[in-house]
Amino acid sequence: MTTRPRSGANAMLQNDQPNRGTPDHEALPDRKLASRLASRIMSDLQASQWTVGAVIGSESDLLGRYDVSRAVLREAERLLEHFGATTTKRGPGGGLIVAAPSTGAVVQAVMVYLTYTGVSLGDLMAARTCLERTIARAATLHATEEQVDALRQRVRTDKERDVLDASDHHVLHTMIAAAANNPAAELFIDVLGRLTARWSYPKVNESGRTEALEASARAHELLVDAITAGNSALAERRMNAHLTALGDWLGLHRQSPRSLEGVLEPADDLKLGTKVARLIIVDIVERGWPIGEILGSEARLVEQYAVSRAALREAVRLLEYLRVATMKPGPRGGLIVTEPSVEPIIEAASVFLEYRQIEARHLIELRIGLESDAIALVVERASDDDIQQLRVLADDASRVHYQGSVADDLHLRIADLSGNPAIALFLRVLVHLTRLHAPGVSLSESRRSEINAQSGHAHDGIVDAIAARDVALARRRMMKHLELMPSVLR
Repeated sequence: MTTRPRSGANAMLQNDQPNRGTPDHEALPDRKLASRLASRIMSDLQASQWTVGAVIGSESDLLGRYDVSRAVLREAERLLEHFGATTTKRGPGGGLIVAAPSTGAVVQAVMVYLTYTGVSLGDLMAARTCLERTIARAATLHATEEQVDALRQRVRTDKERDVLDASDHHVLHTMIAAAANNPAAELFIDVLGRLTARWSYPKVNESGRTEALEASARAHELLVDAITAGNSALAERRMNAHLTALGDWLGLHRQSPRSLEGVLEPADDLKLGTKVARLIIVDIVERGWPIGEILGSEARLVEQYAVSRAALREAVRLLEYLRVATMKPGPRGGLIVTEPSVEPIIEAASVFLEYRQIEARHLIELRIGLESDAIALVVERASDDDIQQLRVLADDASRVHYQGSVADDLHLRIADLSGNPAIALFLRVLVHLTRLHAPGVSLSESRRSEINAQSGHAHDGIVDAIAARDVALARRRMMKHLELMPSVLR
């Protein structure tokens, strides 16, 4: 692997010189156990009231509660700190303390996973159009006077500028997502906007670029006018038209996406280990994500990135938690590129959104938009074997009375069959959160039986509509099914 020049992001690491006093074979804590412990603590936080500043427990308390070694506990604590879920205070009266999860860490994790999936510009724009139609409608209903004023001021500011930049496009969309009062919408739109920015600098002449940005500014003005007037149907139509035009323009001037490094969160405030992990991730992306390839030994990577052994190991913790790479010890070992897992992404996003106090209505609002579009894609592309598999999933859920994750399998399979990795990932996050908001044992047996019968009938009807290649009916049945969910969620 060619050593990258020490400029840009790498320059931040130059003052942290390699520590050559630690042998390569030094024993490390069990990182897999630490990763599992971090996940367990995150789950416990989700089940609690998430009081920022509350002490979860002293180190001795946690060692006894989770029955792990001190090295494993401290490894897990560093992972939790990366996502902002906790902080650690040493000494008397200290311990593991509840913190406010970091949006930047979650956004970066989701972006990295979607980059690995090979998400295309078309996938991004399809997911954006689906989600942003929904948030435009929601913003007309939920935006406060202050948020409307901020949107209008943003439009005025953009009109008064002598020069517009592509980054201005993303800002207004995230403001609309915030006005929709849906924390999941804010998170997802931030991710999609940043990823779209990888294609937002096509090679066109200055006049063509200015003309496109001015057209975008005008579309924003009309969109904000519709939101201000409370006209949800018009806001939805204008958002759809705007994103369709943007996607067409970017597609017309398509070029290879620029480096992921250029659209990630600014690195200035990141811890050194997180910065190193980020550089390694960017290198992996630029190499085409070569699964199984050894990037280098610990000693070589310490030299390549000009950091201490401790900082590199901090980076490896994060890479292994995200399943981006793993360190294999021994003479023939090294940092090996792996296939990322969706599970830590779902976990990190869910922890963040639970902290943001996401509600059942937020989940269903976005699920209706995403699953309606996903099922339309499935109708168009599903094979007979795919439809048969959907029937089996519906039957399996019916046999166990639509309990737990089995009832979700049909929805997740429809998401996967859509062929859009962004839609599939977001739906996995939303389905997981929906499960967390399920009432558990609080329902009476008669009410549970009624819900089971309704769900079974709905699932069968959805699969029948897909088999008949009836997009309108499939959309209607999915929407009606999802609209009933809030009545049985917390």
